[in-house]
Amino acid sequence: MKNKFFEKKFLPIASKIGNQRHLLALRDGIMFAMPLMIIGSFFIIVAWLEAEWYQNFMSKVFGENWNAFGDIVYNGTMGIIALIAVFGVAYSLASSYKVDKKNIDGVPAGVLALAGYLIVNIMSTFTVDKESVSAWSPDLFSAQYLFLGLIVAIITAEIYRFFLQKKLIITLPDTVPPTVSRSFTALIPGFVIITLFLLLRYAFSYTGWETFATFIQEVVTKPFTILGSTYIGTLIASLLEHTLWSFGIHGSSIITSVMEPIWITNADANLAAVKEGKALPHIITYTFYENGIWMGGSGATLPVAIYMMFLAKSKLLKKVGRLAIGPSIFNVNEPIMFGVPIVLNPFLMIPFMLAPIAVLTVTYFGTAMGIFPHTTGTIIPWTTPYFISGYLMTGGKIMGVVMQLVAFAVAFAIWFPFIKMWDKKNLEMENASNNQRVSSSNSQTIQG
Repeated sequence: MKNKFFEKKFLPIASKIGNQRHLLALRDGIMFAMPLMIIGSFFIIVAWLEAEWYQNFMSKVFGENWNAFGDIVYNGTMGIIALIAVFGVAYSLASSYKVDKKNIDGVPAGVLALAGYLIVNIMSTFTVDKESVSAWSPDLFSAQYLFLGLIVAIITAEIYRFFLQKKLIITLPDTVPPTVSRSFTALIPGFVIITLFLLLRYAFSYTGWETFATFIQEVVTKPFTILGSTYIGTLIASLLEHTLWSFGIHGSSIITSVMEPIWITNADANLAAVKEGKALPHIITYTFYENGIWMGGSGATLPVAIYMMFLAKSKLLKKVGRLAIGPSIFNVNEPIMFGVPIVLNPFLMIPFMLAPIAVLTVTYFGTAMGIFPHTTGTIIPWTTPYFISGYLMTGGKIMGVVMQLVAFAVAFAIWFPFIKMWDKKNLEMENASNNQRVSSSNSQTIQG
């Protein structure tokens, strides 16, 4: 009865959420910035690795300011995350719509979103050599204003596709080159989009917030950041992710499309604190969750892969173990999810949901108590092997590896009794099947 209820009521709703175009656009658009974040993090690790012996050695060899390149690379990579995400999300969302059965070209939407983003942000005044200079603050381009960028991108893409779908555009003859035609197509929706953001800018100048950016920071960014930075908020996200996975829906894709902007913002704040030599403000960051909680993939299933590889007795789990161990090292666990299986398996759903919660609890409170180090804000690929990621995401601290060793032990302790019983059950079924085949073969021999 419960399974039928989930199949009829829960799964259709979850499937619609998983295919929701705005969530997909957020996920895909932010991915535009991921290469820059990873490349930038590599240079930042080299420049600011928190090991005294390393810094002393590099200073002696290359001079006191040897790591100045870290700031330069940061400004050109992680320092422009918001700009890249603005273009990426607007492009992805506009491209998801169709006109005359063809996908909309999302490039003009991305360009217009960048223009809108710069219009709603007011320049700051800086004093240089006793002269006043107006310029945009570098903070506006970084992850600190990521939520503002995402909102501008969604508004832009929706207006742009509305005008195209309603044919409220300038249409040129087919003989005109596509590049020229595309430019004229964007004129009317572009005029409306630019005017809208200009009016928003002036309207908010008469409010207590003074700017649209400040309004979004106070009303949207801060509450969401606080929620996503807490243990309870992350616990809820983990429960939702693994509940969806348990029924065959890619929960990670859905949850990260909502939570990644928060975790990336937190990572950027931690990185800024590292550069300034201040205490790191956030425990929950992008790498804390995606490199720490995803141990071998969702559900902290690396212990499962190791058990099946070295301890399993049933043929099924031995075979799955040989197939799964390689991908699991790089945090890809689909062979386990569908081979064991865990999906739609009420018995194994229990450790699948409990293990990541236990890992989250141990690592979060261990970090809060000062036992384990904070993640420094560097972004490393989620496919980075466990234990290596612990060292990198904490700025080269051995205690980062110790944290993951403890987390692994906790996850293994939760998974072991369940996977052992599942292994035993499969072995009994295999033996029963073999006995039945032997009995059937003997019967045929006697009759012959």
